[in-house]
Amino acid sequence: LTITTTICAGYCMTRDVNGKLFLPKYALSQDVCTYRDFMYKTAEIPGCPRHVTPYFSYPVAISCKCGKCNTDYS
Repeated sequence: LTITTTICAGYCMTRDVNGKLFLPKYALSQDVCTYRDFMYKTAEIPGCPRHVTPYFSYPVAISCKCGKCNTDYS
């Protein structure tokens, strides 16, 4: 079974700061491409034994944004 989905990655400019020792910790946090809106789709996996739930849910990006990473879902 092949599942094709859309993710948010690679659309934000990032850079590594020189002089890390002299900057406050908040200045070292880089923006990442993360989800603005997403939804879950579900696929049924064929051939599963009866005692196994044959469904797999996966995220699909609807739109993306550059910002700080939300560790609740990324």
